[in-house]
Amino acid sequence: MTYDALLFDVDGVLLDRHADHPTVYRRAVAATFDEFGVSPAEADIGAFVAGATADEMERRCADHDVAFEAFWRRREANASALQREMMDRGERVLYDDCDVLRELAADHDMGIVSSNQHATVVYMLQRFDLANLFDAVYGREPTVEGFRLTKPETHYVDRAIDELGATDALYVGDSACDVTAAHRAGLDSAFVRRAHREGYPLPEEPTYEIRSLSDLSDLPSVGSDSP
Repeated sequence: MTYDALLFDVDGVLLDRHADHPTVYRRAVAATFDEFGVSPAEADIGAFVAGATADEMERRCADHDVAFEAFWRRREANASALQREMMDRGERVLYDDCDVLRELAADHDMGIVSSNQHATVVYMLQRFDLANLFDAVYGREPTVEGFRLTKPETHYVDRAIDELGATDALYVGDSACDVTAAHRAGLDSAFVRRAHREGYPLPEEPTYEIRSLSDLSDLPSVGSDSP
């Protein structure tokens, strides 16, 4: 069996994580509170960073009498603008092994499924001249519901697979939710254990574990010599 499509996460897979991840994104949250005339406590800001849940974020907004949906849309816009600026300043760049993507695209349909904002993902692909390699691109929509549907939910994975018309696909990610989302969607998974994932536990086994995107070409169901 040869995969007819390859799907990729973005952050930590294609795009290098910021050295101050995730604390750098507190700036976008603080800026959003400021737009709504709120001077938040550190705990309020922290509720919107790393491991945040929609319910907890909604409670924090309610504490300040701020409409959550309106706040969220501004938070998404500010976070996306911050990330675009980081890319432009060279603070976030592609991993060197992304060179293999052009080789892989010659033999496979390819897609992106990221829990980052869709606007951020599209900008990243344009900024680094990758847009022509991917036929299906999904980041999260800038709504609360869009956030709720991110991985490990399969909503965006399913949409990408449908758009590609794929029957056997491999999802490449760097987190437990990537592996879970892939398996829930009936896909095989490849977990990329980069330096920031040393010692990172996985609650379920991925189909493959690799150290670099270059290793994908060596997998029997991905390489160009696959039967």
